[in-house]
Amino acid sequence: MEPAVKVTHLKKSYRQGERQVQALRGVELTIARGEFVAIMGASGSGKSTLLHLCAALDRPDEGSIEVAGQKLETLSERQLTQFRRRRIGVIFQQFNLIPTLTAFENIALPVQLDGSFNAQHSARIGELLRILKIDHRADHRPDALSGGEQQRVAIARALIMEPPVLFADEPTGNLDSNSANQFWTLLEDAARAFDTTIVMVTHEPTAARHADRVVVLRDGQVSGEFAVQDFDDPGALAAHYQTIAT
Repeated sequence: MEPAVKVTHLKKSYRQGERQVQALRGVELTIARGEFVAIMGASGSGKSTLLHLCAALDRPDEGSIEVAGQKLETLSERQLTQFRRRRIGVIFQQFNLIPTLTAFENIALPVQLDGSFNAQHSARIGELLRILKIDHRADHRPDALSGGEQQRVAIARALIMEPPVLFADEPTGNLDSNSANQFWTLLEDAARAFDTTIVMVTHEPTAARHADRVVVLRDGQVSGEFAVQDFDDPGALAAHYQTIAT
């Protein structure tokens, strides 16, 4: 079975004034289908850069990225935009909802942009709203929703095209602890219902505990990884992460 994500010798650098910063230095990473992987690392370790490249939001300087069997470097900009819309889901820390649209309309937006909205999509939105427990808020605009409810709308929007891979960038950063706990349960339920692989960037051990595996980045390279099931609580996971990250 082909992996959900495969990264080979990935390099990426940026300019900061007169200085050239190497964000990624030859990253190698394979994520199996159906796996939930948390990517952790200190600020500047390259974790967000890695996620943005894998989510087709940017292009690498060198290396190869394969998502759901598609090598991203072989796609034109137009093809990449279409692939990202149809085959990749992304959840950001900022909810990025359109304020003038209802929850239902925000979820439907990717399909509307794709020009393929039909009755099947409408039924799928209803299913997602029920799974995420916000079906009673379908006609409300974002300013009438709590932070947790807005994030649930963002989950549904990311899953509406049934992408094989979902990328999440610090998804609970704007939520209180109670809403964050609900978020993880609901995300896992929704991803399981649509058979979606999850790749998450986080600095929170409590968030990482929901994953199957933690991959640690340091100075733009993978410095280690470990199975989450080996640790009983966030404190133990955090202590082990520190031994790899520093």
